[in-house]
Amino acid sequence: MGDFTHGHIQWTSLQSTGREDQEFLNLVQDSFLSQHVLEAARGENVLDIVLSSQKEFVDNVKICEPLGCSDHNQIHFIIKVKGERNRKIRYRNKFHKGRYKDMREYLAKIDWNNTLKNKTATECWNILKSEIDCVVDKFVPLKKQGKRSKKKHLSKKAIIKIKYKQMMWKTYRHTGSEEDLAFIKKHLIKLQLKLEIQREPTNKKLLLI
Repeated sequence: MGDFTHGHIQWTSLQSTGREDQEFLNLVQDSFLSQHVLEAARGENVLDIVLSSQKEFVDNVKICEPLGCSDHNQIHFIIKVKGERNRKIRYRNKFHKGRYKDMREYLAKIDWNNTLKNKTATECWNILKSEIDCVVDKFVPLKKQGKRSKKKHLSKKAIIKIKYKQMMWKTYRHTGSEEDLAFIKKHLIKLQLKLEIQREPTNKKLLLI
């Protein structure tokens, strides 16, 4: 926080001569905060402060020369806080390994006439959706979802050229022009040579129309 008008606070001894300054100092102490700027940053007053809930969060506080025409010195410091990664494990259904025979047998045992009797359309949909979710949970296994590959095998230049080829192909499908198709084929030949498809099979697969 900058330009705090509490210049009568002695942060090294935690004392103050002014009433408002003492109230602010009491607030800082009651909140268990630590003040890290102990040197004057404007004249002889400490008007710029850095507060933290734990002392070890802030380190290497330096008072530097003012920036531009400012009459306040710069305050440089390091915040030693590490961000936590989202370690929540995500799962997805492996529908290709679902037990669909068991699923059909389960659904066949439901008396749909009585279950949906005298129900509104919304109620029928909610019942059906609930049963679908139930059979998916029962008969479709889960798989832990991993990180997607960033395709490190492709250079930025290769990705740009592939996107350009895809854009031209969309143009041809829209126009149906033989001239556009001929231009695509000509460009594709040049692109294949530049990417050295013989040594990059992954690029070759991506380039196929």
